[in-house]
Parts: sequence; C-alpha cells; structure tokens
Amino acid sequence: MRRLYPILALLVITFCHLSCAPKEVVVDDDIPAGNIVYERTLNDTVYVHQQLRGSKKAWFYWAFRVRGAQGKTLTFKFTKSFAICERGPLVSLDRGKSYEYLAEQGATPHSFTYTFPKDAKEVWFYECHPYTPQMWDEFVAKCSHIGEFETGGLCKTRKGRDVPFFRMTTKNALPKRSVVVSARHHCSEAPAAYVMEGFVASFLEDSELGAWLRESVELTVVPFVDMDGAVEGDQGKWRLPHDHNRDYTDFIYPETAALASLIAETEPQVFMDFHNPKLYKYNDNYIYTPYKEHHGVVEYNFSALIEKYQEGNLNYKATDNMPYGVSWNKDSNYTDGLNVVNWVAANIKGIEICRTFEIPFAYANGQQVYPDKMRQFGHGLARALKAYIDGEVLVTQMPEPSVEK
Repeated sequence: MRRLYPILALLVITFCHLSCAPKEVVVDDDIPAGNIVYERTLNDTVYVHQQLRGSKKAWFYWAFRVRGAQGKTLTFKFTKSFAICERGPLVSLDRGKSYEYLAEQGATPHSFTYTFPKDAKEVWFYECHPYTPQMWDEFVAKCSHIGEFETGGLCKTRKGRDVPFFRMTTKNALPKRSVVVSARHHCSEAPAAYVMEGFVASFLEDSELGAWLRESVELTVVPFVDMDGAVEGDQGKWRLPHDHNRDYTDFIYPETAALASLIAETEPQVFMDFHNPKLYKYNDNYIYTPYKEHHGVVEYNFSALIEKYQEGNLNYKATDNMPYGVSWNKDSNYTDGLNVVNWVAANIKGIEICRTFEIPFAYANGQQVYPDKMRQFGHGLARALKAYIDGEVLVTQMPEPSVEK
C-alpha cells in the first residue's frame, strides 16, 4: 500500500494542476457574418487577420467571438493589413443584442486591447455594426400592420439562397414617382443598411409623411444584393473576377442580373444604392455621393434638399459630394466593369435621380455614427424625396466645381 502513496500523490498534484490551469482562450468566427483567421497567441497578444475569401486585394471586414477570456486583458493584432476604424471595434456582451465601442481607447488601425469582464464567458467583436438578413426580416415583420406591401425572393443565389425584395405599390394607377433602392452590393458594407431601413420605415410609419409616401410613391427595395456574402461574412469588395458592383457589364451573378431586370421592368425615376467607404482613406469621415460623369442641376438640387431635411445630426453637406474625376471617382475605378448607378443612368429612360450614398463607419463631420442616427438620416432622406416630388427647388444652376478634400 505504501508503494501506492507516491503514485496517488502524483495523481493528486496532476489533477490540481490541470484544474487550476488557466482555461484556453478560443477565438472563432461562429457568429452571424463571422470572419476571422486565428494565427496564434503569445503571452497576452492574440494574432489574427481577416479572411479575404476570394477578394483580390486586402480589405478590412472581420467579426469574431472570444471565449474563455474572463478577467483577462488581451491585445488583438491584425497581421495582414489595417482593419480597425477610428473608434475601435464594436463589442457585444449579450450575443449581438447590443453593441458598444467599448475598446475605443488605445485602438490603432492594426490592433486593440480589451479587458474582459470576469463574468464574460463569450464576447463578440465586429469591425462595424452588423446588419443581417434576420434583422431585415424582423424589421419588416414589425411593420406588417401598416400599409400593404409585397415581400418575396428576387432570385436564387449561386448557393441557393433567396435574395429578398420588398415592394410597396400605391392605390393610384399612376403614382407620382417610382423609386428603387438597393444595398449590400459590397456585402461587408453593413452599416449603410440602417439608412436604407430608416428610409423604408418612413413609408411604413403611421404619420402624415408615411401616408403621403404610400399614396404617392411606388417603392421597390433589394436590401442584400450579395446575399451569400452578407450571410457568410465575406468582404465582397474586389471579389474575383469582379465584385457585384462591377457586374453590370457581364452579369455573372444571378442577383445583379435579376436586379437589372427588375429595374428595367419598374422604370424608376429615382434610384439609390447605399454603401460604406474605406477606412482611413479617401472620404471616410462624412456622408457623400460620388457624382456620375454626366449629371445635371436636378442632382444638385436633391442634394440641397437632403441637407435641408436631414435628421440624425450627421452633418451632411451637399458640398461634400465628390465630383467625377476626383479621388477614386474616375474611369480607372471601373475597369472591371460598370457599376449599378452608371448602368441605371445609361439604360433607364426617364431616370431623374440616380446616385450612390457613402455612409461613414465612425464619424460624420465630427459626429459619432450609430444605427439610430443612420435610421434617422434615412427618414430625413424620405422627407427630402417628398420635397423633391412636391417641386421644391433650392438650386437652379450648376455650382462651381468643388476642390478635392
């Protein structure tokens, strides 16, 4: 029996060591639209990079969760390229029900440090505010008691998913305007979808504005053009051989071909496509429209109306819009193929307003960007649309070309 004592003692010591040893920190992408490649952990530094998934150039979208880090302070370093906006990453302690820029202090374009609460068994981190198909479905369901609208599948993606669309027709045989709205041509540009949602919500609200819009405007919405990418957490931007917003020459993606057919069938007078810009470069700190090569005073007047009727305190200025030939808004940016706005402008007879909106990730002329503010901006956009249709004119001649920022 005495011979067993050393063995038993060794087993007890081993058991205590294993039970008292720090739990392994697990980093994975098993969250909605997750995207991360875990490399290694060295001391208190976790090395990761974003998964490009077929994009030919580095892009910056990522989303991951961390488990087993209760009470730890960890630094996360992105090894391939910059990936973090000026306010740091978004953090959720309740599995995506709410998000805050909790790790803003000390964040750099390549790294951030975060102290995990002692009871935080699972923490989600996102590069930007996510907007998932489930969130769109929940929004539409909440509005089902107001107005009559149609929802369904525009087409099937390459992977067999339904691409949702939304249509609200008027009781008038001849509505004053037909409007088509799209988002997520670049699937990782999720925050701009909140502007789209706020715009659509204006049609569904129990108000004088909502009643007027439902009576006067036929609205068609495609909220996820790159549906597969939005679900799977792809970058979308620079996708090989070209991304969805360069596909209006070849139409290799079923979603873009179906959207083009829908637009041709609908013949809208107003088309708007929502995007987010790049991080740290170009014009990522204010809302703007990159103007097409050929545009008239009508577009400038609409910009002035948006500035007048804007909501959300995001400080949109018509003078912030980007003229053609400035910065990235040049012919050289479209060598992979035509984007949707230029295709609509060239192919839809009677189009009056045709534009992209770039909604910044972090700041808009000094104001912090949040989902509710973006929704409010979308609501103000609907007010500007009403003013435009009602014939309000603020600009009567082409302004002088603005200087590149």
